[in-house]
Amino acid sequence: MEPNSPLGIILPKVLGGRDAEQVEQAAARVPDAPPALDLLDIIRPEGADPDELLKERFLCKGGGLLMCGQTGVGKSSFNMQALVAWALGKSCFGIEPTRALTSLLVQAENDSVDIAEFRDGVFRGLELTDGERAPLRGRVHVVRENARTAMEFIAHTLRPLVERLRPDLLWIDPALAYLGGESNSQKDVGGFLRNLLNPLLTEFQCAAIVVHHGNKPPSGQDRPQWKAGDFAYLGGGSAEWANWARAVIVIRSIGHEEVYELRAAKRGRRLRWQDKDGQPTCCKYIAWSAEPNVICWREPDPAEIEELLAEDKPGRQRTCDLIEILHCIEANPARHQGFYKDLASEALDCSPQAVQRAIQDGVGKGWIRFAEKGRTRLYHLTDKGRNQASERPSAHDWKNH
Repeated sequence: MEPNSPLGIILPKVLGGRDAEQVEQAAARVPDAPPALDLLDIIRPEGADPDELLKERFLCKGGGLLMCGQTGVGKSSFNMQALVAWALGKSCFGIEPTRALTSLLVQAENDSVDIAEFRDGVFRGLELTDGERAPLRGRVHVVRENARTAMEFIAHTLRPLVERLRPDLLWIDPALAYLGGESNSQKDVGGFLRNLLNPLLTEFQCAAIVVHHGNKPPSGQDRPQWKAGDFAYLGGGSAEWANWARAVIVIRSIGHEEVYELRAAKRGRRLRWQDKDGQPTCCKYIAWSAEPNVICWREPDPAEIEELLAEDKPGRQRTCDLIEILHCIEANPARHQGFYKDLASEALDCSPQAVQRAIQDGVGKGWIRFAEKGRTRLYHLTDKGRNQASERPSAHDWKNH
C-alpha cells in the first residue's frame, strides 16, 4: 500500500490493515472512467452478438441471471441439468446456449455425493451415452466453499478460480451463503452484486447465475393478485436482487408434489416460448422424472397438465373441513399427499386442491407433521392434532373408505 496515497492515508483509519489493503488492491483494478459515447455512434453488431451466451440475448457476458425458488423445490438439480445441457451446446427447457458453454459452480449446500447424484440423474434422465458425456470433461468444474463471504469470497475464492478456469458461466449457489450481510439491505446486496461481483464479470467477460432462496409462499388472496412482473421479486430480501439481474428465472410450486412452474420473470419474452396454442408465454411446466430414484427434470405431457388444471373443477367445494382431514390422516397414517387428496376429495365432495390446502393449514397450525422419504412427504398427526380430532367425532369411516 502506498502510504502517501489518498487511500493509504484514509483507509487504515477506517478499516483494519488487512481490509484496507484489500480495498486498495480492488480499487487499483478498477479501470479509468469509461468513455462517453455519442448515442448515434453506438453500433449494433451485424449478425451474431459475440457477447451472447444464452440466445436472443437472454444472458450475455458481463451480465447476471437470478435463479429463484422456495427451499426444497429442486433448484440445485435444475441448475445441474442446465449446466450439463449448455456444456453440450443443447437447449434446457427452451433456453438455448449460443455454443457449448463452460461453467464454474461454486456452492455451499451440497456435498460431493449430492453433486454426483444430481449429475448421474441428469445423465440418466437425458439418456446420455458415454460418448455424449465425454465432451463434458474440462467444461464443468465444481467447488464447495463454505468459509468465505463478501470481499473475502470475491478476492480469495472467485477471482483465483475465474482467472484460472475462465468459465463462460459462474454459478453462485446460494447467494446468502456468500453475501456476508443482510439480505433485505439494499446497501449490502447492491454492494455485493454491483460493486464486488460485477467488476469481476466485466474483467473476465463471463456471466453469473446467482441462486437465491424465495420468500415464504403467500396464501389467501395474495397469490391470485400477482402480475407477470411481480414474480421477478420472488427472491427473499431487498428488491435489489431482481433489480441487479439482467434476467430472472423462477421455479415455483403450484401445489403439486411432482409438477412445478418454470417462469422467466424478467426478459422472458426473449426466450420465444410458446404455449399450447402457439401464443407467446413466459412460463411453462416442468416435472420430476417419473423414473424412481432419478433426480432429473422433464417436460410433462400435455395430458398431465390438463388433468392437473382440471383438479379444481367448478361446482366442487373449494374448502374442506380440516377436522375431517385430521381424522383421515389419523386413520391412514404415513401416506403421501396424493393418497389423502384422492380419498378425502371424494368423501367430502371437495376439490383435491381444497384437501391439499387443508393439509398445509394443518401443518402450519402444528396439527400435522410430515417425514420425508426420498422426495415424498409422508404425513402424521402431532399430539396437538390428535387432541383437536378428539374434540369432534368424524362423520366418516375413514379406515373403510
